[in-house]
Amino acid sequence: MCFRPPTVDNGPVKCPKCGAEVDPKADACPSCGAKATPMPGIPTPPGAPTPPPVPGVPGAPKAPSVPKPPAPTA
Repeated sequence: MCFRPPTVDNGPVKCPKCGAEVDPKADACPSCGAKATPMPGIPTPPGAPTPPPVPGVPGAPKAPSVPKPPAPTA
């Protein structure tokens, strides 16, 4: 079973910048040096998802509060 994309079997493709015939496996156009675009019909691999943020170190617990003494009555 062949897993090559069908566009490779069709032969050279045209450069979108200068119109020259370019090998579909080439990285750049030999005439103008334009970067190769992904072949049509072939999805580009998605980027790796960003990892979740690292949880912070928990701080020290706060000291218990001391109740205020009642106000003196006169």
